[in-house]
This record gives sequence, structure tokens and C-alpha cells, in this order.
Amino acid sequence: MYARKGFTLVELVIVLVVLGVLAVVALSRYINLGSDAKVAALEQVMASAHAANDMVQLKAKMPSYASRPAEDRDDLTDVDLDGDGFFETRLKCGFLDNTDVAKRLTYSDDRIVYNDDDKALVYFGLDTDPDEIEASQCYFVYRQSYGTTDVSQCNPEDEDYEPQYRMVTTGC
Repeated sequence: MYARKGFTLVELVIVLVVLGVLAVVALSRYINLGSDAKVAALEQVMASAHAANDMVQLKAKMPSYASRPAEDRDDLTDVDLDGDGFFETRLKCGFLDNTDVAKRLTYSDDRIVYNDDDKALVYFGLDTDPDEIEASQCYFVYRQSYGTTDVSQCNPEDEDYEPQYRMVTTGC
């Protein structure tokens, strides 16, 4: 009886087709890693904004907490969080004002930029131009407590009382 050595042409073609399909599936996954990394970076910025607000809320309960009404707006409060006598942090209803969120965060990625030109919003994105963040459709936006509404009294029962955190990742 004759013993076969090696593979038939059909077997080799089947193996090559299977390897090709696996390569296409794996390649598409690796291509999306850049997008996943951008989304993960923005998620970290969003988590940091949450943590910064939580920290401010906790410090407000400390006996050394010092605050005063903001000079230029009735709906804001200036606070001295570090006890140095300078009221450098601005709050709205006990939460960070949109312009102060960016000041309270530290970034490990130099590509993260922000735009706080809006009265109630601050945009964080991975773009070289802060003015193009919104157009990139890859950003995290923080909306301060009550948005653009100037409130004289803060009501924790109101749906706009707490700040809003939202991510847009369609362009990542």
C-alpha cells in the first residue's frame, strides 16, 4: 500500500482561506484599538470630573471651608479649598463651575484639550485646536449645575440641580 506524504492542494487552499478570514477579523479589531483608546481617554477625563466634584462636595462639609458670593455673578460662589486665603475655585450650587472643572483636572495625555468659551459648558477632546473639539464628534462635555440659568436658590429636587456629564464618540 502506498503511504501519502504531505497535504493535498484542496487542504492547503482551505487552510489559506481560514487564515485569511482570521486575518481580516483580527485586523478589523486592531484598527479599532485607536478609537477604543480615544474613548478610554475621554472616559478617564469624565471620571476625573466626577471625582473633582465629589472632592469639592466633601471639602464643603469641612469646618475649614471658606466661601463668599462671587463678585460678578449672583448665582456663583467663590471658595478657598486649600486654606491659603485665595478664593480661586468657583462653584454653582456646590458643584464646580464649567470654567473650574478644567482647572481641577490634571492630564497625562498632552493631546487632551478643552474649550470653555460657553457660559455653561466645557468641552474636552483629543484635537490640536480647542475650537474644533465639537466638530470632531469625539469629546466629553460637562454642563454645570442648572446650565445657563442664573438661580437664586439651589433645589436638590430639581432635575437640573446636578451637573451633567455626556460623551460623544461617533467621530473617534
